Amino acid sequence: MNGSAVGTLEQYGYGELSVKVSVTGGRIVVASVASLQTAESYSQQLAQQVIPTLQNEVLSAQSARISAVSGATYTSEAYASSVQAALTKLGVS
Repeated sequence: MNGSAVGTLEQYGYGELSVKVSVTGGRIVVASVASLQTAESYSQQLAQQVIPTLQNEVLSAQSARISAVSGATYTSEAYASSVQAALTKLGVS
């Protein structure tokens, strides 16, 4: 299974985001933010700090079942939901 898909645009307490997932040989190789809009600059800074950690979690877990980052629960949940939607589009569970 190879391909890329963008997950749903997930709204969370401080903005909205969507994640693009790329799969090669049935493995998640990329989980990058396709869209990120935040309510204010602090949320933008927090998201930029947290997203690399979330990307690493997805690549390690090879799924959307990841642990929330402390202090960024809403961002983490939105990220995981968008990843799951992208995986579903790709036919990966």
